[in-house]
Order: sequence, then C-alpha cells, then structure tokens
Amino acid sequence: MSKNTTRSIAAVTALVTCWSAVATAQQKPGTNAPTPLPASESASSASAVPMLEEPVIDMTTERSSLPNTPLLLTGFVVLGGSYAASAGAAALSDSESDDKLYYPVVGPWMALNDRDCAVDSCNRKTLDTTLLVGSGVLQGIGALSMLMSLVIPRTTTHDWYLLGNSDVVVAPLLGYGELGATAVGTF
Repeated sequence: MSKNTTRSIAAVTALVTCWSAVATAQQKPGTNAPTPLPASESASSASAVPMLEEPVIDMTTERSSLPNTPLLLTGFVVLGGSYAASAGAAALSDSESDDKLYYPVVGPWMALNDRDCAVDSCNRKTLDTTLLVGSGVLQGIGALSMLMSLVIPRTTTHDWYLLGNSDVVVAPLLGYGELGATAVGTF
C-alpha cells in the first residue's frame, strides 16, 4: 500500500473511533437529564446555572377534568329532548296509562306496562309501542350519560409533534412538493 492510502485509512479509523466514542458518551434523547455547558460558557459564567436542561417532546400530553362537560351536556340534551316529547304526548293524550309519561326515565316503561287494549283502542299498537320503547331507551341513555360524566374524566390529548406554547407553535409541513416545518404565532 502506498503511504497516502495508509494515512487515509488511519484518518478514517481515527474519525470513526472518535465519533463512536462521542456517540456512546451522549445520553439518549428525551431523558431530560442535565447537560454540561460548553467550556467557553462555563468559564465565563461560573456563578450562573452550571447545567442546561435537554428539551423533551412528550408524546402523550393529556389533561383530564371532572365533570366531563361534553358528556354531561349530551346526556342533558338527550334526556331533556326525549322527556319533553313524552310529557307532550301525555298532555295531549286522554288515556290514563299515558299519565305515567310525566315520570322521567321510568314513565315510558310504566305506560307500556299499563297498556290495555280492552279498555283503550289499540289501532296503532305497533307505532305506540315503538315510540314508548324509543323514549324509554333515550331517557335512560341520557340519564346514564349524565351520571357517567361525574365518573369518567374528560381527557384532552395534545399532538406530540407540535412544539411551542400558546404564543408560538411549530408544526410539520407536508404538501405536494413541500416538506418542512412551519411556525405560527406572535413573534
């Protein structure tokens, strides 16, 4: 081998050895462990903070709160709407069994149980039964949703790939012929 080839191999070997030694000495990203300051900064600011914190991207930033407001409002709307329809039907009906529709959640089931075709005409029995069962199910789901909103917390997950705070957000940019990052906010 020539002298230049030997020197090139020695230089590449030294470079790879130094690079692997530096890579091995570095900490894994995302550990949030203190990183020492460079020598030039540590000499000039000996009384300042001696370590820097490594930035971390938390992939699962979640917040939870009770009561679960969307679930509570949905349950209220479902229960209120189906109860209002039942109470309206009870107000318009002449049947004594329909007076039970004034009771929320259990009223439709009680009215369904009290139906007697010998006393009242049941010319629309299938439609009435379907409406009573539907109203009972919707009122039950609405009431159950309102109760579960007190137990199931509302969880809000923030996307892990967004960097920044409420003033500035950095996000990936991907489009036809475009690849990069975009920054939006107050600068």
